[in-house]
Amino acid sequence: MPLIRTTPRLPCAISTLTTLTNAPPSSSSTLSAATFGSHLLRKIQNPIIGFSATRNRSRAAVIRAKAGDDYYSTLNVSPSASLQEIKASYRKLARKYHPDMNKSPGAEEKFKEISAAYEVLSDDEKRSLYDRFGELGLQEENGGSSGAPGVDPFDLFDTFFGRSDGIFRDGDDGGINFNFGNKRNRSHDIRYDLNLSFEESIFGAQREIEVSCFQTCDTCDGTGAKSKNCIKQCTNCGGRGGEMKSQRTPFGMMSQVSTCSKCSGLGKIITDHCRRCDGSGQVQSKQTIEVDIPAGVNDGDTMQIQGQGNFDKKRQITGDLFVVLHVDEKQGIWREGLHLYSKINIDFTDAILGSVKKVETVEGLRDLQIPSGIQTGDSVKLSRLGVPDMNKPFVRGNHYFIVNVLIPKDISGTERALVEQLASLRASNKRDSLSSGDNGIPKGKFNEFTERRDPRGDGSSKIKNVDSLWGSIKNFLRYIPVVVYVQMPIEQS
Repeated sequence: MPLIRTTPRLPCAISTLTTLTNAPPSSSSTLSAATFGSHLLRKIQNPIIGFSATRNRSRAAVIRAKAGDDYYSTLNVSPSASLQEIKASYRKLARKYHPDMNKSPGAEEKFKEISAAYEVLSDDEKRSLYDRFGELGLQEENGGSSGAPGVDPFDLFDTFFGRSDGIFRDGDDGGINFNFGNKRNRSHDIRYDLNLSFEESIFGAQREIEVSCFQTCDTCDGTGAKSKNCIKQCTNCGGRGGEMKSQRTPFGMMSQVSTCSKCSGLGKIITDHCRRCDGSGQVQSKQTIEVDIPAGVNDGDTMQIQGQGNFDKKRQITGDLFVVLHVDEKQGIWREGLHLYSKINIDFTDAILGSVKKVETVEGLRDLQIPSGIQTGDSVKLSRLGVPDMNKPFVRGNHYFIVNVLIPKDISGTERALVEQLASLRASNKRDSLSSGDNGIPKGKFNEFTERRDPRGDGSSKIKNVDSLWGSIKNFLRYIPVVVYVQMPIEQS
């Protein structure tokens, strides 16, 4: 049954005290003073009330493992099981006993016990405390509260089952992770800043980096001793790494666990140290690591490469390598989400008539079709030339080109005459359209209009055709006629 903490309230009546000791009123007189006081002190230090709810309500609750539970047997693993074996067992059992998948009585309680056990055994420090001192070590770590640290079993399940990078994903992830849910001590992790080009962030890359770190000493295998015979069990703590001190109080005996002052919590004493590492169990070295950067990474993304950090002799674990990605900017192209954006300038004649323009993309030069009548601020896109989605490689964004129409400030007299001619034509068309209700294309002006038969050739209709006044303006603005003078000899008779 899930339990939640409440504000402590001191009992003020014998009936309340009797309830706190979980004993019936008739038996309160048979309790010894020490036993009664011990129960009372435990209840005052760790007041809890029962809370039963469905999944939606239990989000507010935090469960703790039952006292006396063996976490290894709960997860069906041995005490020497690796983290991968613990994850695999939790994955299997959590699916089996999840209340949404198993409606049998007791399934929800079993699911909560599995979650509490995994929360301890998946954390290096908590597992080490549990292995050395059992639940007593966890109680000291949690300020005297019983059992494992609080954990919402449904949040734990969603963290791993509901996300593609959790432990419920099938297959091997190659040791690289983009989400870091483990809250263990990260003092032995290493950070490496890696610069990428804009194109590398879009298409992915393979880079080799050189990292300086402390690795396990291969001479002593991380023990720090010259040989195995030089490692002795600490006589002060009996190899447990901690000292238990007991003190008598009015409420009974109180016990407290502290780190062994002789072996510093290692549980072992080294009589002769390794010459290579001077007893530290680690040596500094440089190693070359190949990093596979997936397509679609963004500036500031961090990659976690497990087991490539510094070696911790005391906990006998190796930290992780965190690679922080820095993406260079690209002139003329910027990124927003999965889409790329650029600005392009086009001539006003191209805006009126439409055209095809060469534009730069991450895949080289491409033809961009400019539709006629486009305005400043409009955008034209090239589909699937944007950024790939890291989680869905088959999904890719677009490249949008934001248009800016250029209006010339200085034009020649001929250009002005053509523009005025165009303005007069448009004004005439508007007047005729308002008066006649049709298109009102005037005939006989500028000799620009011709009649032609229906292309079907049946003579049933005539189509009015504008003979490229627009083209004349466009061509005039783009091409300057060249007059070539040729000198030829003239023979006189």
